Amino acid sequence: MIRHAIIATDMSPAADLLLDCTAEYKQMGIERVSLLHIPSISFNYMEYSGYSMRVHIEARMLNMQKKMNEAGLEADFHFREGLPSQVIVDFAAAYPDALLIIGSKGHGIQKRNLIGSTTQRVIQQSNNPVLMMRVICNKEAGMEVPGCHLESPQVSRHAILLTDFSPHAKAVFAYASRHLARGFRSMSLMHVQDSVVMSHRDQSEIDEFNRIDNQRLLRATAELRRGTDAPVSCILTMGMVVPEILREIKQSKASTIVLGTHGKGYYADVVCGSTASALAQLSSANCLFVPHDPDKEGEA
Repeated sequence: MIRHAIIATDMSPAADLLLDCTAEYKQMGIERVSLLHIPSISFNYMEYSGYSMRVHIEARMLNMQKKMNEAGLEADFHFREGLPSQVIVDFAAAYPDALLIIGSKGHGIQKRNLIGSTTQRVIQQSNNPVLMMRVICNKEAGMEVPGCHLESPQVSRHAILLTDFSPHAKAVFAYASRHLARGFRSMSLMHVQDSVVMSHRDQSEIDEFNRIDNQRLLRATAELRRGTDAPVSCILTMGMVVPEILREIKQSKASTIVLGTHGKGYYADVVCGSTASALAQLSSANCLFVPHDPDKEGEA
């Protein structure tokens, strides 16, 4: 199970919501939390100008640490300066076994908020698994400050583990088996057969794909069940990949989806993969991204 988590906070009301999920973190096996804050104003400027913001930040962080301790978690806090996304990634790299937790705070013209640029860069660049907590910010008429809430605060209620049976998906499955299976109250293993690809196959080929994919899912499900007492089910469906996953999230009321990121490039859909990028923006569930590591594919 995951023992150590790093929570990146900008001390906004949205980021404070992440601190209200201590019971869920403990359910996932987390015992220690490192709180990381990157101030928008240089500490050198604070000291030079006599600015009291550093004292205020330290008091806030001590209060957060106390809150974690009272919930039964070890806690420490850290200040770093620099570009937030890079600082978060670099700090987490010193703790390769830690889970990085970050909010999805962003802005968008649609009802669902788009994830912020810092969150997107962290997902793209991190070598640590990243749990993106879905934050919804609503600004009603007459409100100067938008109200925020977590869309799925019960992180551990039900997880959907996505697989396409690729080498990377096998590595994600291995990570989930080792570190996540005992932390969720129920899990589903899901594979979507792409209807666009399958449309070029005849019925006999489709039947054979169904047979093979069913066997793969049943074997993987049996392996997951060996690592947990929680219910584990498998889902095989055909359709457009992202809409099918979103439909299952809504139908099962999934709290978290587990998926991989892969690739290198300048754009989110290249770095994360088009499915991961779309789900990060559109899913109502929290997203736990497991990064691609080609050097470890043989270990799965």
